[in-house]
Amino acid sequence: MFLSVHDLVQSAMHESRRPIFRRTAALSLVGGLVGIVLSGPALAASQKDPTHAARPPLIAGWAAALDQRALEIQSAPKAQATRIGYGAVVKKGDGGMIESVAPPIEIPAETQEQAPTLPGLTPIEPAPPVTISVRSPLADRVGRVAQRLIELGYLPADQATDSFDDNVENAVRAFQMAEGLQPDGKVGEVTRQALDRTPAQAVALLRRAAAAMRAQQAAIPDTAVLVNLPAQSVTYIDHGRPAFTMRAVVGRPSRKTPLLQDRITSVTINPTWTVPPTVLTEDKLPILRKKGTPGIKNAVVYLDGSAVEPQTVNWWAVDAGRIRIVQKPGDDNALGRFRFNLTNGDGIFLHGTNDPRLFSRDLRAASSGCVRLEDARMMAETLLDAAKLTPASIGQQLDTGETKTIRLPNPIPVRFVYWNASVDTGGVVRVHPDIYEDPPAPAPAAAPDAARVTPVSTPRPISKPAPLPIPPAQAAASQLPVAHPSAPPAPAAHAPAMPAPSALSSAAVPLLPKPAPAPTGM
Repeated sequence: MFLSVHDLVQSAMHESRRPIFRRTAALSLVGGLVGIVLSGPALAASQKDPTHAARPPLIAGWAAALDQRALEIQSAPKAQATRIGYGAVVKKGDGGMIESVAPPIEIPAETQEQAPTLPGLTPIEPAPPVTISVRSPLADRVGRVAQRLIELGYLPADQATDSFDDNVENAVRAFQMAEGLQPDGKVGEVTRQALDRTPAQAVALLRRAAAAMRAQQAAIPDTAVLVNLPAQSVTYIDHGRPAFTMRAVVGRPSRKTPLLQDRITSVTINPTWTVPPTVLTEDKLPILRKKGTPGIKNAVVYLDGSAVEPQTVNWWAVDAGRIRIVQKPGDDNALGRFRFNLTNGDGIFLHGTNDPRLFSRDLRAASSGCVRLEDARMMAETLLDAAKLTPASIGQQLDTGETKTIRLPNPIPVRFVYWNASVDTGGVVRVHPDIYEDPPAPAPAAAPDAARVTPVSTPRPISKPAPLPIPPAQAAASQLPVAHPSAPPAPAAHAPAMPAPSALSSAAVPLLPKPAPAPTGM
């Protein structure tokens, strides 16, 4: 095959261009890769949810909502506010007029026989019963409630009354629902405080809570358990979002729950309950001395480390430092079925309860310092998911009735706060009155795990109290704890056999030295 001169020229030109094409293609490929690498972060950022990127941190957003609500209240026109004042609980049927029936006056037969009879006079007849209507002592209070509901727009003006009727009850329920209170239709102390709260008082509580939130937001991680004492609630925050909020029972004013920065390190299923020192000294020891029993179902009483029959001991001769009372797991256990172990040395932790009736109340400051959860199982299932425990496996462990403690792979921070206002899961701002006259001071952050030596189940010991006087009837009794004279001897060796407690059980706590007393409780 012979090629023409034209074909030879074209072939030579093509061969000379091939290296140029190769270099151009290589440079284009490299440039494209560099562009992808450099534009990757910008592209990823552009693909993010713009609303999520612009969302402020959770606590800062709550504080801004409280400030906005305070501004709205301040900007509202001034209106008359009827004050109800402290007093009795009023409910349906109270107030108005009360009918009182005076019984008939009976005339004795002897008087009838001795009465003089005159011609034309009929015998004296007994007086009929008389119905007397008097104004109820609660009528004024009910009238103030109705007037306040009218001022707030929950009751029409033409339904003003001093009788707590259906209209007033429905208006009270509507007000309670708007305030996030238990809608029972009764005007108790918490509802009364909400009705009497002036705009200036509400603004002050909102501003105080917003300031506290901003001051503490840096100490609240994106994932944490938040215990708000005035709200008497517990919120689980998961990666910066509130996952759920539940009602809680917190410490009573005489046994305040402290403001701690702590962490949940483990969860105990079917826990035992070791009576805390404060509860033992102030509540259970007096019952032991009076009745010979601690008043706790399924409990074992230890004296100097040995289980004893409480009826056989002269408790007037024993101080609280020698006693330990442990309640077995079960439905009667004061901690319920779950205990969330913290690391503080005050014996404060979160737990369930065997008596859920308190959660239906608006005022739930009733514990000895610990925090009772309305739905402890939901909290346990949420936290134990990180430990690869499913709800089914938790249920199986519950059914065994045996105590088991599961350590969390990553401790969950817990923050106890005192915020007089909050934002609920629906975005509604709620105002909470003080539950303590002087709120507890915030505590410093908990120490790292490596520096902690206090076991999570160890109750705080107390100092030996002064011995109480022995009643005269027992003055001649031995000063040592002995069996009652009418009862057969009951040495410790014959005490009911107890299974050996596990190392993580609160029943395994040895007797400890007795430093200064400190409040603790359930």
